[in-house]
Amino acid sequence: MSDSVEEQLQALNERVARVEDELAIHRLIVRYGLAVDAGEAEAAMDLFTRDSLYEIQAAGSGDDVSQTLVLRGRAAVGEMVRSEDHQKLLPNAAHTIGPAVVHVDGDTATATGYTRIYLRDGDAFNMLRMAVNHWELVKRDGRWWVHRRYSQILGDKDAQDLMRRVLEKPPG
Repeated sequence: MSDSVEEQLQALNERVARVEDELAIHRLIVRYGLAVDAGEAEAAMDLFTRDSLYEIQAAGSGDDVSQTLVLRGRAAVGEMVRSEDHQKLLPNAAHTIGPAVVHVDGDTATATGYTRIYLRDGDAFNMLRMAVNHWELVKRDGRWWVHRRYSQILGDKDAQDLMRRVLEKPPG
């Protein structure tokens, strides 16, 4: 027996909503890269929840967790963008983010993928950083927000463990 038209429409609406959520998440994480490269602290902050947590493993840190930059709350994201260390990269930095594997589960989601940061030096473009990033997102009032993000340097055991966890989830 076939599904009724109402059931088919319901299933189609649910699929479209999932696709819209995934697209919104992709746009959000790409927007982050553009905001930090433009030096727009407010635009970067506006992507995070007030109580967000953002952990960035420093290159070469290995097991030294003191080399992990921990940003608590959206204001800390703004402070990072305004910092002297970040500002000296501008306007020559390009954060390229994604593509990402996105899993949506109601009003929560995860996105996992690569981030590359390129830095222009005269006529040369050099890769400054390559990392695996895991984003945990929440949907509030119809909008997606970054609640937690952590970034692991490529080549680190934790980065590979993160990739494996994503592969354990079925696609789609």
